[in-house]
Amino acid sequence: MAATSPRSNKGLFIENGMKLSRYKSVTAFCVTFYCFHEYFKLQCNRSPKTDGNANGYELTIGMRYDMPLNWNDETIPSEADKTTDILGFKEIGGIGQLIYHPFRFKKYELDIDKSDDYCATPFCRPGYEPIFPKEDFLSGQGLLTSLCNLAMQINSFDNKIPYTQLIMEWCTNNMHPYNIDFIYSELNESFDINSFDAEMVERDGTFEINTFLDDLGKLYTAVMFYVALEGVCIADDEAAYDLSKEGKYFEGYSFFDKYKHPIVAIPDDLDYGDAKGNLIEEMRIDNEYIKNHPAEKPPIGEFATTPYDDYDELRNALIDIIPEFTMKLKVDPRTNRLEFSTDINSVFDIAWLTLARMLSEDPAPEDKGKSDNRPEGIMIRCRNCGKFIIRKSNRQEFCDAEECQKVRNARKQKAYRERKAIEKAQKINKKAH
Repeated sequence: MAATSPRSNKGLFIENGMKLSRYKSVTAFCVTFYCFHEYFKLQCNRSPKTDGNANGYELTIGMRYDMPLNWNDETIPSEADKTTDILGFKEIGGIGQLIYHPFRFKKYELDIDKSDDYCATPFCRPGYEPIFPKEDFLSGQGLLTSLCNLAMQINSFDNKIPYTQLIMEWCTNNMHPYNIDFIYSELNESFDINSFDAEMVERDGTFEINTFLDDLGKLYTAVMFYVALEGVCIADDEAAYDLSKEGKYFEGYSFFDKYKHPIVAIPDDLDYGDAKGNLIEEMRIDNEYIKNHPAEKPPIGEFATTPYDDYDELRNALIDIIPEFTMKLKVDPRTNRLEFSTDINSVFDIAWLTLARMLSEDPAPEDKGKSDNRPEGIMIRCRNCGKFIIRKSNRQEFCDAEECQKVRNARKQKAYRERKAIEKAQKINKKAH
């Protein structure tokens, strides 16, 4: 029996080849075989801040593990003297590597599988050799924004192009979406495109269109939630207000809908004398008061109550949406060295991890309006066209498209003229007095 990690530091080990003997009590049996396997999970976690702000929290992508117990089932205190069982990247060192093998096929063919579902089969044959870009490929941020813009196009009621075509075009232009590491291993130096190897690659590279669409929808709605939550922190509620609107294929989350409805404040001195202590009667009196004193509805597009007041609750809801990740040793093709990296099987794994990294680099909500130098940037939507972009500065609101820049410059000029008009009016008013 192989030695395993004991639950305590008392030096008890199980030797190889040890044979079981009779035990006089269940306790003795448990003491001998009471071992545990520490497990690690890479995920977003909500952990107390360590900057002196007792009421603040920060997000950390790190290792979660069970604290070891002694033989009395008591937790052994951590020698690291941490206030949390979350080890972030800084504590572990080098754990945040993201290694994946980008490649793409020149063409896909739309087929129907045994379940009568559409599937995309890559062409891997002479004249359609796979492409292995060394520099011209999207980063994690690029994949995330590209996938979200694809989802936005597919989800638009104005879009007339079949989503099957859009998905296959995206894969052709960017990256094969599934079984990335496995197919990359098949396309090794001994790969022969004129042999059965090519047929195996085509078979293993085939994926269901609806699986892609489902994965895309989950990512898109989560990112929409993220963008809305970012906006709430700087008093920009537009994305949050419209979050639950239905699209052609994807429906957004309804976390912000409850803030659209005004709440009637029941006065503390409301007379419950007729209820005579009966809880049902007191509830009836409350309902009667609410009926007779309806709250004023806010204008369309404005919340009745403030979502920011529940920021921690909303952020935790977003954290729960982010999937968990696993870690493994992988060879970095650029250096031929082993790296402890996130296990990547699809472009959606890359996109989810990129989003998680953005969240982990987020400043505290009260600091979001300040100068922002996060390496992962902030994902926003262009004010004009709605396209997803990674913001280059904390003031950027438009993408680089020519039409959007024209709108930006027009607004800038308008704001300048308005500012000058106000200054002129103030000078005239000052001279008059």
